[in-house]
Amino acid sequence: MYPGVVRSRAAFPALRIILIAGLTVMLAGWTTCSALFISCQTSAPQPQITTLSPNAIPGDMEFVTLTVEGSEFVPQSQVLWNGTALPTTFIDSSHLQAAITPQTLASFGSSSGSTVKISVRSEDLQPVMGCPIGGNSAVLILTIN
Repeated sequence: MYPGVVRSRAAFPALRIILIAGLTVMLAGWTTCSALFISCQTSAPQPQITTLSPNAIPGDMEFVTLTVEGSEFVPQSQVLWNGTALPTTFIDSSHLQAAITPQTLASFGSSSGSTVKISVRSEDLQPVMGCPIGGNSAVLILTIN
């Protein structure tokens, strides 16, 4: 053969051991990542709102059910009236409802001719490190006629 070149089969078993060890570490890391991903499924996602129904209410109304439509709602999501939480009913991941009464208007200082900022807040009751913890949606405007 060539002078100075030593052929040895001993290097190949070592290479096999290194490849197997590397593959084991990669698989162990993948398993850990997938376990973390699964644990994030219980955390509250960031809510998104798209529409209010109705988007305007009369100032002299007796009772109105405000339906907030969007996505990523969870049972602990709350409808916010100018940043203050209203008693909220979770319908499904796309719909929340809140009752608006004359007491709601009086409590929050709203009257005919004003507008109200409506948003949704979802908080994670048991935050998991590395997972999203919910938050507030964008704001939509409710008009009081």
